[in-house]
Amino acid sequence: MKLITVNEFKSFKDVGDKVDENKINQAIEMAQMTDLKDVLGDRFYFDLVGHVAQPHYQDLLSGSTFNYDGVNYYQDGIKALLSDYTMAKYVLAINTNFTPFGATVKQSNDSEPTDRNTLKDIATQHLQFAGSRFEIIKLYLDSNTANFPNWSYNVCGSDSPSSERTFRFRKI
Repeated sequence: MKLITVNEFKSFKDVGDKVDENKINQAIEMAQMTDLKDVLGDRFYFDLVGHVAQPHYQDLLSGSTFNYDGVNYYQDGIKALLSDYTMAKYVLAINTNFTPFGATVKQSNDSEPTDRNTLKDIATQHLQFAGSRFEIIKLYLDSNTANFPNWSYNVCGSDSPSSERTFRFRKI
């Protein structure tokens, strides 16, 4: 089950009106099953996917304000975070088309494709932004453990609470 649709992704990221929705759907699926699952941990990720329709998950998905240690915060939500991860995947796939004759890059008289290093830089920027966004979401989850009991357990699904999750950057 995808946590965001193509239209929701387009509302978070400026990708233009005429886009290859198949590439976006593939990027959503890859980002959700790799990046999002990595930061949420297996146990909480599958809890979220299985209970996405429950009311107390709506603020987590769409964003909300919350109070932590006497300070009011705003967390953007899992959908915004997933859009960052998706954009990092999508930007690397946008220039490539797979045909029966192999992978190709479409050429036009009025434009030329962006070079791969520039696309990698853009993807890295989106991953860095996702890391910053996740810090606030993590604070929200940490302050609402009663609503999200599976958040406090580690990624392997053991019965011992995880004291610290870390965000990992991967080189693209």
